[in-house]
Amino acid sequence: MRRYYFQLKDGYRGFADHSGVRLPSDDAAREHAHRVAAELMKNREQKARHWRIAVRDEHGKTLFEVPFIAIDGTLSHLSPPLKKAMEELSQRCYALREAIAAARTVQIQAKAVMAKSRGRPHLAADHGEEIVKRPLNTRPRSAA
Repeated sequence: MRRYYFQLKDGYRGFADHSGVRLPSDDAAREHAHRVAAELMKNREQKARHWRIAVRDEHGKTLFEVPFIAIDGTLSHLSPPLKKAMEELSQRCYALREAIAAARTVQIQAKAVMAKSRGRPHLAADHGEEIVKRPLNTRPRSAA
């Protein structure tokens, strides 16, 4: 049995599975992702429609993604063209959220670099990972 890792992707941070799940096949991993998505989506379909679960193998290679909107039962009454339009809109919403998150990270990094260049302490983190660190034992530069 192979180990599969599941990452919830909400367009901002998301949540990664670091322990993984042993499953017999890619099809079993897809079924597992569908069950997890359905459970996470329960009673918050409108908020979670643009979310997705990325499934990775032991080497970190993304095998596939399960978009939540594809299993959203609250949209079953829509005609196929309208459902397809909703899926495209969901993809765009997700891409916009990713772009906003990336812009925020760049802004945080820029502020940290500017503070460091001015000799000021500044700690910046992204998803709990330190971005720029200024050693505590250094003194700020004197103004010339």
